[in-house]
Amino acid sequence: MTRRTSRQADIAKEAGVSQSTVSMVLNGTAENGRISAETRKRVLSTARRLQYVPASAQRAPAARTQPLLLGVHTFEPIFPTSTGDYYFEFMRGIEDQAATEGCNLMLFTAARHDSGVRRIYEDGENGLRQAAGSLLLGHHADRDDLARLSAEHYPFVYIGHREVADGIAYIGGDYRTATGRIVDELVGGGHRSFAYLGETSRHEPQVDRWEGFATALGRFGLPVPEPHFTDPEGLTAQWLDAAVASGATALVVESVSLLRVLAAMASIRGLEIPRDLSVVVLVDVPPGEVGARQWASLRVPRHEMGRRAVHLLTSLLTDPAGEYERQVLLPCSYSLEATVGPRA
Repeated sequence: MTRRTSRQADIAKEAGVSQSTVSMVLNGTAENGRISAETRKRVLSTARRLQYVPASAQRAPAARTQPLLLGVHTFEPIFPTSTGDYYFEFMRGIEDQAATEGCNLMLFTAARHDSGVRRIYEDGENGLRQAAGSLLLGHHADRDDLARLSAEHYPFVYIGHREVADGIAYIGGDYRTATGRIVDELVGGGHRSFAYLGETSRHEPQVDRWEGFATALGRFGLPVPEPHFTDPEGLTAQWLDAAVASGATALVVESVSLLRVLAAMASIRGLEIPRDLSVVVLVDVPPGEVGARQWASLRVPRHEMGRRAVHLLTSLLTDPAGEYERQVLLPCSYSLEATVGPRA
């Protein structure tokens, strides 16, 4: 009988860590994810003991006689774009890695639903079939379309965290961990009372942010505030008044659109940020997007997400049975200098 080759899942189980941790250690990106030296040592020791051999060393990649044609499907229009646009770095990463991998790209724009959201299926037909596989991105992903693509075994990678059907391949950001570290620093700066302003639509990225926030407060034994989930049109100055009256000294916001309204209300109320209220945004804020100032924010690794998505898709196409992680959350960075102040 042939001995089964050890997998990353075996290493994770034996070492008592997550498979994503094993992947980062073995791929040499552990320091970016702030994985401790002790954990890295334990993972590498376990890999040696289990005689782990990467899939790339076990088999040669499938030969290609011509460049792969990769589709790019966006659920909402993203062009034309500028360097300050949220999608710009995703698209730049996709293009950069496609050039590196020797692939061509095709942008799908035809199928449109009455809601204005682009659908993958039109008249029952998969509109992505012209491409060998596709990259999907956008806030308004149709989960039925994703589940159907998965059931049909069409190769695709979603850029963003989405849990659908039996599991789809995705490259997302680790918002939960980054948000938790932001809370750690806020508490370290003396903040003990918080307010949380989130979006009405609660997809995995929004849920990850909220859970990272709530879990971090729980570690410190601090009260977890009732989150306020709303659209920008529904945000009122009364909510801000109540948050300040409750003693909140730090306000965490999920989106730029909510921040824009909040900043205007704070100005009307005469609140000075960060002297009277520290504010952190859990997404990138392009310069000049909300006033002239910079904002303390979580930084989404958009360029790297685009690159990694292309690499994962080409792996699915050329080595579909290979042992590599198909659901990846990349580390996020953050900066708190601009609109966060200490509390005595």
